Amino acid sequence: MSQAYGDEVAALLRKAQGRLHEAVASFVEEFHQGLTQASPGGTILGCLNSEELASVRRKQAEHWDMLLSPTLTPEVHYERALHVGRVHEMVGVDLPSLIDGYGLYHQSMHAALADCGLDAGEQKRLAEALRQRLSLDTEARLVSHSSVEAETVATLIAVSKAIREASHLSDLLHGAIGALSTLDGILACVFSRPDAQGFLQIEAFGGEAGREYADAMQRHQASLVNTSVDTVSGKGPAGRAWQTAEIQIADTYGADAHLRPWQADGIRLGFRSTAALPLLDDDGQSFAVMAVYSRWPGFFRAPQRQLLLRHVQQVLSHAVLRCEQGLVIPADLRRKYRQRVEEGAVRMLYQPIIDLRNGQVHHVEALARIESAQGELIMPGDFLPALGKAGLLSLFQAGLEQVCRDRRAWLDMGLDIPVAINLPPDGLTQDAYRDILFETLSRWDLPPTHVMLEILETQDPADTLKRDARIAEFQRCGIQITQDDLGSGHSSLLRMHRVPFDAVKIDQGLVRNALEKPMRALEFIHHLTALAHAFDIPVTVEGLENEGLIEAVAILGADRGQGYGFAQPMPGEQLYAWRRDFEAAINIRQPRTALGALASCLLWDRQLTALSGWPDMVETFVRTPCTLRNYLDRLDPPAPQLVALLERNRACAVQGAKSSMYRRTRQELITRLSRDWVDNGRAG
Repeated sequence: MSQAYGDEVAALLRKAQGRLHEAVASFVEEFHQGLTQASPGGTILGCLNSEELASVRRKQAEHWDMLLSPTLTPEVHYERALHVGRVHEMVGVDLPSLIDGYGLYHQSMHAALADCGLDAGEQKRLAEALRQRLSLDTEARLVSHSSVEAETVATLIAVSKAIREASHLSDLLHGAIGALSTLDGILACVFSRPDAQGFLQIEAFGGEAGREYADAMQRHQASLVNTSVDTVSGKGPAGRAWQTAEIQIADTYGADAHLRPWQADGIRLGFRSTAALPLLDDDGQSFAVMAVYSRWPGFFRAPQRQLLLRHVQQVLSHAVLRCEQGLVIPADLRRKYRQRVEEGAVRMLYQPIIDLRNGQVHHVEALARIESAQGELIMPGDFLPALGKAGLLSLFQAGLEQVCRDRRAWLDMGLDIPVAINLPPDGLTQDAYRDILFETLSRWDLPPTHVMLEILETQDPADTLKRDARIAEFQRCGIQITQDDLGSGHSSLLRMHRVPFDAVKIDQGLVRNALEKPMRALEFIHHLTALAHAFDIPVTVEGLENEGLIEAVAILGADRGQGYGFAQPMPGEQLYAWRRDFEAAINIRQPRTALGALASCLLWDRQLTALSGWPDMVETFVRTPCTLRNYLDRLDPPAPQLVALLERNRACAVQGAKSSMYRRTRQELITRLSRDWVDNGRAG
């Protein structure tokens, strides 16, 4: 690389500099024409005003001149390229665009060298030097890309850690917003909830600009955001986020007409783009909004930052609900619940978990209920908050006793089905739980392999060493450990990496979203299933209430399923008869529902994308009969328009997954199938 610099190269550059310098104008023009026609390049340029566009052209010319400077050293070059690469990352330039740009650099320089006054040998020597300079430039920008990506992942982990460690709303917001505000490019974060009149009141903020913005709101220098769509202040990103329950992004803060009520303060504080994240309850309804502001236009369009936004939205939604939505239980009712547990009025129901690959029962989950004095079964969400440590231990002991009794009865009838029982938050660090578990199993003459433990804990305990030692002790005895909250507010890649789970369960809150936003829910389920499988961990999906959900998660690769679509929780004495009559026919190659067809569409697109580097294989793959066509061929009445749309989509797919016509027809397919899923009762 040192041959690209030094006296010899400097002399050649001085000799050819006039012609090379003349080529800069045509290069800049050609570069920007190509960028304008490409995506995301056109989107990025669309975020800039005329003055900024002129500045970009000027800096592009300066960079060209730097690359051709006789006095350039590798150290200075590398530092400048790192800086430029970081700027590109901030405004969302992706790696394919970067590579294309360097291809244009190379072509333009090669063309300029052909008529620069150098002989053939000098041209060859200088061309090699410039190639090496471009290589160093590319390397530095790739380093910038990796650096920004690593910082984003670190921020994601920091936000998750802050949320995991907080127990009160104020600490939760302070930690999460503080972690998010440290990400380079973010100027401010504000957390708001509506008052009785429907105006979003800022309750927490991050960054100095966030403080000033909050002060302006409180002094009414800036308009308060209204949650109503019928008001001017309800049409900005925060208002739309509340109304739509979807993340809203404004790439150009100063040019977005819907931001006019806040632009004076925002521009003064340096806001160039913003994203509004609605925090959602279990029904998918907005209850708060987190707004994030950047110093860069287009900042929130970068894929890794969109993933960060979705992660923050999900984990913060769950965490705030956990802190704020605690059930209010009168003292006398608390006493009655504790008394019923001590009296042994615990009733265990069993819900089957089905192997989605063969349709057989894999195991059952034991679900605790309390029976009231009037014979009513009380759900865990009602009584668990009333139980302290002693009450939870008594509940576990009574529940395990009943599980072992039922398990022994099943064995006597020839029914050998393992049982999973939930372990309370302190179950992995309190010796009493271990002692009760082994003593009860021994008394009922049941080996440890007959039970599985589902970890209810969503926050890591203070004593993680004891937790890990206890898990290892259980697993040495053959007891499998399941993580019960993958996809909920506190589950994370870090936790899966730290704890050697034998299985994970995808939170049913994600599945619930498939009833209203099917493709979004399927994307999450596919991502989380792939994440668990990367750790060689089988996945159970909860909340499968109908054939469509069962079919979809099976197609997406989930290993097991649980929900009313298979069976409701039942008393132990009913399990034998249910098992005798149960049948589950799951054929992932022949979906019978629109949601199953949607899942196959998602999977097919992922496979096409994976083959993008092998055009010959793409053509063979596209022409191979697909699962979606199998679904359409079975429809009664037939859907010729959908069949024609699929054929157009597959014809376009030969051009690759990034083909605009392929993406357009794919979206039309998704829209039609989603509508069919919703319109046909979410089952056909």
